[in-house]
Amino acid sequence: MSYMVARIAVAACLICWSGIVAAQVSGEFHLEKPVYAMGEPIFVYFQVVNNGLKAERLYSADPNSDCSAFRIAVSNDAPGPSCARAISCLSSSIVLAPGEKHVDHILLNLAHKIDLPGEYSVNAEVRSRYLRGSNIMWEPTTLHFKVDQNAAQREVFQPLRDQLRSGDLLKRIEAARALASVAPSFLEGTLLAFADDPYIKKFAPVALHRLNTPKSMAALAQLRDKTELGTFEHWQAATYLDHDECADAPWSN
Repeated sequence: MSYMVARIAVAACLICWSGIVAAQVSGEFHLEKPVYAMGEPIFVYFQVVNNGLKAERLYSADPNSDCSAFRIAVSNDAPGPSCARAISCLSSSIVLAPGEKHVDHILLNLAHKIDLPGEYSVNAEVRSRYLRGSNIMWEPTTLHFKVDQNAAQREVFQPLRDQLRSGDLLKRIEAARALASVAPSFLEGTLLAFADDPYIKKFAPVALHRLNTPKSMAALAQLRDKTELGTFEHWQAATYLDHDECADAPWSN
C-alpha cells in the first residue's frame, strides 16, 4: 500500500512540475517612467520572457491595431462613437527561444486623450489570442503616470526623428505613428512629408489633422483629393475634414 501511495505522490509531483515547466513564459506590463511632459509620446511596454527549456510560439500582430493582443483602457476614456468599419487582421506568430525576451510597444497617445496635465491610470490586459500555442504567466495590471504642465522639449523627440531614418521598416513605422499622434508644431515639415512616403503614408491624415496648422489642413485636403477613393488615406482624410468622430475609430483597442 505504501508503495502505491509513493507512486501516486511521485506522479502528482511530475504533473505539477510539468505544469510549472509549461508555464515558464512570463509577461509583464510596465511604463518607462512615472512622469511625462505634456505632448510627449507615452508607451506601455509588455515584456515577455521565456524562462523555460524549449522554444515557445506566441501570437504576433501590430499592438496598436484592432488586431492587438492587448486590451488597454485609460482612466479618462469616454465612450466612443458607434462606427461601422471593416477590419482585416494581419497576424502571425513569433518563436521565443529559451532565455529570449520580446517587448511590444503600445502607444497611448494615438487612441487615448492624454494631452492635458493630470494624473492617469492604465488598465492593461492580455487578450486570450496571445496565448495561442503557449502557456504564459501574466496578471492584469494597473499602471499610474502623471503628465505635468511643462511642454515636451525638442530633445524628447530626437530619438524618434532618428528612428524615422532607420533601415528597419517596423522601427520607422513606430516612429511615424508616435510623431503623428502628438504632432509637435516644430516638426511641421517632417509631418507634411509623410504624405509622400509610401511606407508611412497611412499616418499622414492623423499627423496633418493633429498638427492643425494652415499648411497641414491644406495638405489634408490635398491628400483627400489626390488619393484613390476606397483607400484608407482617402477615407480618413475626408472623415477628418468632415469633422466626423469616426476618423479616429480604426485606432481604437
